[in-house]
Amino acid sequence: MNFENRIGSDFDNVSQRLVYNYIATQPELRPVPSDAASETAQRQFYDFVCGIYTALYHDPTLIGMTTDPDETEDRPNPDRVYKDEARKHLDARKLRRKNEDKIEGLFDSMQRMGELGTVGDGALVVEKEALGLTKRAYTSLVKQLTALGLQCAEDDGVLRVQTDAYPEMWDAWKLLATLGAAEADVYDARWRQEVGDKADLAKWQITTHMRYLGQIKNRIFKRALFDPAYDYALELMGGLSDDAEAFHQFVEMLLAQGFEQSSDWGSGTDVTNFETLAFTKTYAGPEGEPLRLRFITQFESRYHRQLLTKFIEDKVAVKTLLRQLDALPEPLQDLVYGFTGECRACGFCNQTNRKLPFNSIPAIYRGKPVEMCYYFNVLRTRELTREMLEEVKALYAWIDEHYEVAA
Repeated sequence: MNFENRIGSDFDNVSQRLVYNYIATQPELRPVPSDAASETAQRQFYDFVCGIYTALYHDPTLIGMTTDPDETEDRPNPDRVYKDEARKHLDARKLRRKNEDKIEGLFDSMQRMGELGTVGDGALVVEKEALGLTKRAYTSLVKQLTALGLQCAEDDGVLRVQTDAYPEMWDAWKLLATLGAAEADVYDARWRQEVGDKADLAKWQITTHMRYLGQIKNRIFKRALFDPAYDYALELMGGLSDDAEAFHQFVEMLLAQGFEQSSDWGSGTDVTNFETLAFTKTYAGPEGEPLRLRFITQFESRYHRQLLTKFIEDKVAVKTLLRQLDALPEPLQDLVYGFTGECRACGFCNQTNRKLPFNSIPAIYRGKPVEMCYYFNVLRTRELTREMLEEVKALYAWIDEHYEVAA
């Protein structure tokens, strides 16, 4: 998909923004040797999925998504009248999820078609009743598939789907659905072993688990991820960053200094467009507690500027830096001070009990006594510049010089 980097851009409508989030987080094709599906079949299915995103980006109404004006939770639509101005982010969230349900529901149904169907004579064939859809939902699915270029025919309760554009993709469709189902089964078995009798769990835990199983299948299918072990987070985040060259250079430095790389495609209510790449190194803190440096890049669909970078996400690390603020070189003092700031007695930290003291730490900033806030103990930014990376590099070097790496 040849789409320009539109991180932090405005879109024609809220659904176009949502579809772009899928486009931005789509990995490159990585076919695998398989007796079940040829490389041609895998390439055709990947192209088909990318074609869905492209079609919906230009016309989200193809599957019933809306064309409401663009908005995000942190950037409301100035022309919209919200029910509650103080909670308008919730209305923005509701609108996003309403449209997200359309595209996620489509992929859920396509996944199920692959699980239950059979491939033959250049088509995917599945029994209508096996899909478990209401008449209205089934009619809607057929209409959506047709709008996306597939030929759908029904005979004696059997749905037959084919296409002239991608005639060999059906084996790959089936393979991906099988991979997703198998991974979900493994997760489900591990979960049941851990929790024991599920009847003892709260209803929300059961519901969350079942939803997560669907997300596991959906993730593999909608990404055309034939190699589930393919860790594409570094390649993805580097390509979306403000300065790809500086980002990759910084990451190479972290790995050379013993940081451990990890990634996660996310879980929870925003799992559909959520990716996380992290690099972690742990030190022995000043009071025996572990002090962690974590450089994290996240893609978050609900914000106008979708990328978030965190370079300190640890209570011990923030407290340590504040208590030794005057020991830092002045440029690093400025860096830490700029992200934490002085306690303003806003009352946020002790709002449940005003008798409690404020969460502040006495420090010396550029020779001046200050009370520093540590309640929001994350140093983060949505616009990561080369200059800031240099500052972070110096901060990490100072910590590395003053603390021992944890055993």
